[in-house]
Amino acid sequence: MNGTEWGQATMARNLQRNCPSNKPCMNVICPEPFECVDSWNDYECTCGEGQSVSADGKGCTDKNECLEEPCLNGGNCINQDPRHRYRCICPGGFWGDNCELVQEGQTLKLGVGALAAILTCLLTILILVLVFVLYNRRREPHAKNTPPHDDVRENIINYADEGGGEDDMTAFDIKPLQIPVEGTDTDIPNKLQNPPQLSDNTDEVSAEEQKEKVDDDTNAPPFDELRNFTYEGGGSTAGSLSSLTSGTDDSDQDYEYLERWGPRFDKLANLYGQEDNVNKEDSEEDNRKMQ
Repeated sequence: MNGTEWGQATMARNLQRNCPSNKPCMNVICPEPFECVDSWNDYECTCGEGQSVSADGKGCTDKNECLEEPCLNGGNCINQDPRHRYRCICPGGFWGDNCELVQEGQTLKLGVGALAAILTCLLTILILVLVFVLYNRRREPHAKNTPPHDDVRENIINYADEGGGEDDMTAFDIKPLQIPVEGTDTDIPNKLQNPPQLSDNTDEVSAEEQKEKVDDDTNAPPFDELRNFTYEGGGSTAGSLSSLTSGTDDSDQDYEYLERWGPRFDKLANLYGQEDNVNKEDSEEDNRKMQ
């Protein structure tokens, strides 16, 4: 009879799966240090797991599980206290509580979903790169393949004709260089639509007549305009105006030349002419008094 945990039942009667026991240890009290163990609808007072009944049958001793060789695949068994029972030290390539499992090499395994996602990303990146390259090529202007004889850049000239023109010094056409003596018959348009009517004797036209025409023209610029200068000097302190007349004397000024300037300066001529007459009269009265 195999009493280890590796034992297997080869025959069963009146049993079925998930058939519960009738709990025979419910009302059973075993003497110390024994405990009740359910043996399927029956009980037994025996030692606990990891222990065995002593030779006199009155106590429990530690059970050496290594005597049953539980470690497989050449593992070394180490006996421990009843609570931990035993421990197996497995050789290389095996693992498990009893070294029953084969240790496989650590390899990276990808699922079907992860592999599909990686391939999709790579395909998308490749398509984007191709689109970018095609777009840049379409934007670049296509250089025209010109023959080397027509490719003249600045002062680079093709002199492939050996001796071209050096022996023939007289066979050239001089007609493009000739200028006709009679000149060209090109009609020059008359830009002056209404030329000024001048008299037969040009000496009679003088600058004085032109000045009078300009003075009599009231529509000629510059035009008079009204400007408001009342804001000048606002907020400033009032001072003496004697300094303005200290440097000059109106009596020394001669304003008769204003009358020769034309009708535009009649107002100034009349204004300063009256002051000049008053100054002359005052000076004459002063001279009379002094005489």
